[in-house]
Amino acid sequence: MPPLVLGATGFVGREVVRQLVVRDVKPVAHVRPESAASWRPKLAALGADVDTTPWDTAALAATLRRLAPAQLYILIGTTRSRAKADGVDGDIYDRIDYGLTAIAVAAAVASACRPRLVYLSSVGADPTARGGYLRARGRAEAVVRDAGLPWVIARPSVITGERDDPRLGERAAAVVGDGLLAVAGALGGGRLRDRFRSTSPDVLASALIRIAEGGAHDRVYDGIELR
Repeated sequence: MPPLVLGATGFVGREVVRQLVVRDVKPVAHVRPESAASWRPKLAALGADVDTTPWDTAALAATLRRLAPAQLYILIGTTRSRAKADGVDGDIYDRIDYGLTAIAVAAAVASACRPRLVYLSSVGADPTARGGYLRARGRAEAVVRDAGLPWVIARPSVITGERDDPRLGERAAAVVGDGLLAVAGALGGGRLRDRFRSTSPDVLASALIRIAEGGAHDRVYDGIELR
């Protein structure tokens, strides 16, 4: 029952795949059919099997029935630059961050194999948030919670590191934010510091695997627990 990783080509997804392989777990890395030519050799080189099921509920449900994964990692997200390159217009967060999560969860329910849903969200996710990104994440969380399947949700703060698409604003925000949080920690705000300070994909991937394979479920984990 190999875990299935949706979003395996992403910043965190690739690291989850790599760390699962290091732990002698051979994951199945999902890649969009149109991206298979470029990503299949990279993920196969890491030691993963590659799946190219299209983003369709019935097709994905059939794949889940065939694989019967114990864990379904939903590590989906996009950026404005990536959405533009992929030809995605309109509310990109509603279409990708929420929309693809809804397809994945519906497929998991239809498959009847009851995998544990491991959803990568964000600190501040709220279906009533003013910003489109956090609003979409909050709506996606609600879909995960209401699926009737075991679930865990991770809400990290800023994830920073070497990306394929450098984000200078993100890195600057992490540096400034971590500096302010360090001051807060020195003044007694240790919990605040630990909850909101930035993290790296390797640390986050390790935490995601830990909560995916742990005994507890139906829980939200924030930055304090994702270390």
